[in-house]
Amino acid sequence: MPPSPFHTIEIRVRFGETDPYGVAYFAAILDYFKRGLDEFLRARGLAPDAVYRNRQKNFGFPIVASQCRYRSPVRFDDPLTLRTRLVRVEEKGATFGFSLFRLVEGKDVLAAEGKISCRSIDASWKPVPIPKELRKALTG
Repeated sequence: MPPSPFHTIEIRVRFGETDPYGVAYFAAILDYFKRGLDEFLRARGLAPDAVYRNRQKNFGFPIVASQCRYRSPVRFDDPLTLRTRLVRVEEKGATFGFSLFRLVEGKDVLAAEGKISCRSIDASWKPVPIPKELRKALTG
C-alpha cells in the first residue's frame, strides 16, 4: 500500500510558545512545520537525522527556504492539527507543504499554511541529485 499523500499530527500550543497577548509567536508556527516534516519522514521509514545529515554517505538535506501565511491566531492550550504533504520533488531538492488547523466550535479553521524547501547536498555543501532511496521513500 503506498504511503498517504499527507501525514497528520496533533499539537497543543504551549505557554512558552506564546507572546504577551497569549497568541502563538510566529516562530512557533515554523517550529510546528518542522515537527510535521520530521514526522512525515518517520512515517516513510526515514530517520530525520539521517536525512538532514548523513555522515556515512556524506549527504545532507538542509532546509533552504521557508514560507508561512498566518490566517488565524492560535492561543495557549489550543489543540491543533497539522497536515504535511510532499508538494514536489526536483532533481536536487524537495518542497513540503503544511496546513495548520485549530478547532473552533467543532470545525477546523485554517490557522496557517506554508512550505519548506530542502536541497540535496554533498559534504562540501554542493548541490547533488537526491539519492535514489530517499527519492523512492518520499514519492512512494
